Amino acid sequence: MILAGALCLAMLMPSLERSAAHADETGATGLISMAEAAEARGDNRRAVTLYRLAHEAFPTSSRALTGWGMLAARFGALEEAATLLAAALDVDSSNIEAAAGLADVLVDLGQPAEALALYDAVLELDPSDIVARDGRLFVLALIANPAPSAVPTALAEAGPSPLPNAALGHDGKPPVETEPAHRDTAVWR
Repeated sequence: MILAGALCLAMLMPSLERSAAHADETGATGLISMAEAAEARGDNRRAVTLYRLAHEAFPTSSRALTGWGMLAARFGALEEAATLLAAALDVDSSNIEAAAGLADVLVDLGQPAEALALYDAVLELDPSDIVARDGRLFVLALIANPAPSAVPTALAEAGPSPLPNAALGHDGKPPVETEPAHRDTAVWR
């Protein structure tokens, strides 16, 4: 009798696991929907709280981490966003929104090579993803033509240019400004 009960339980286990996973998604969906509504109303503090609660209550759902990470990215908390979106990908490696969001954050953090790998992964899952396509093209252009630094070291060390400057007089000194005769002298004094 005990053996028959154990056998029935063993046969029902996969069904119970599927039911638990479905309950996780259903419960997480309710909290995430409330978080998204709070976000739409501009109540970002409430949205963060609801995303956090959804993640704590349903750790197998990546949607809460994704929403939380995307919200952090929108507000410029890039390191936190990267951590949350990477955690969402750890839970569900096929989460396209988390992968594309993390790629965008990595571009902003100055890590284009890592971002390119994520955009490629998104395009493998969904070749029609326009955001990933545009992001990939942006990163390829960024890698091919890196932005110059504000003051290149070689130019800073070279000193003033030996070439004449149009803003300087013929002797290399700024021209003396004289008062134009056609302008009202009260404006210039």
